Amino acid sequence: MSGTRSADVTRLGFDVGGTKILGVATDDGGAPLRTVREPTPAGAGSLVDTLAALVRELAPVQGAVSVGVGMAGLITTAGVVTTSPNLDGVNGATIGADLSAVLGMPVAFENEVNCAARWELSSGAAQGIRHGVMVAVGTGIGGAFMVDGEVLRGANGLAGEPGHMIVEASGRLCPCGRRGCWEMYASGSALNRLAAERLGEGMRGPDVTAAARNGDAGAHEVLAEYSHWLALGISSLCVLTDPELVVISGGISEDWDLLAQPVSERLGELLIGRTAETRPAVVASEAGELSSALGAALSGAQGDGAALSDPSRMT
Repeated sequence: MSGTRSADVTRLGFDVGGTKILGVATDDGGAPLRTVREPTPAGAGSLVDTLAALVRELAPVQGAVSVGVGMAGLITTAGVVTTSPNLDGVNGATIGADLSAVLGMPVAFENEVNCAARWELSSGAAQGIRHGVMVAVGTGIGGAFMVDGEVLRGANGLAGEPGHMIVEASGRLCPCGRRGCWEMYASGSALNRLAAERLGEGMRGPDVTAAARNGDAGAHEVLAEYSHWLALGISSLCVLTDPELVVISGGISEDWDLLAQPVSERLGELLIGRTAETRPAVVASEAGELSSALGAALSGAQGDGAALSDPSRMT
């Protein structure tokens, strides 16, 4: 997406994950023009500095019309990060407000998967859907609930963290401090670990999917085991919310063609009281790994649905 004239750049969105920041510049209609990618630094101050530098890189001449940031973790409606197990040194931080002060303009700031779900409802796979679930599979697992066509934020803005549902009592230790969390078994990091355990040290998720595409039986067995854990968590979300649709985003969505059938089959076995007609479809995000960044850009453009920090109102 390089080579776009900077004068076309209007709205910026950023997806801050456990390992990388993905930024996108869009036009007024939300179409992506240019992207940037940078490793996620440790510490709130370094993160704000990196985001500010990426804003300038994406919009070096006229600046951005709006900026939105979606970040992994629990973020209140006031824009406070209560906890983000896969990021270092950000608990208690007000990333949106701090970035707003640096840039001298409003910044929308909220959970990354809420952003992704808002984009899916507006322009992606969930258009026309009233009740849906979004599952973002990356370093960890994030989620969002679509209820009556809106993203559910809950009483304090903390709804939608299924990665920390317990799926295995006394299971693996999670960075959040508890044991047996879903993301310890069905995240991208979990697939990396499963690959090393089953196929040999040094093997990672991308190696498994590449081998599976070449017909390797061991790789298909790993993906079958992984699909069980992914379907197990999805089934719990479906029991709770009865969605029409489940949208998968994050890095794993790039290989959804390998996982769609085993996940769907296992989900059918796990869900109770549903026929084939009443089970939700499980599909990959139409934007792939860009969905959260595009949703953050949308939140920034709309100025609602997120904690909006405006330096003109700061004292």
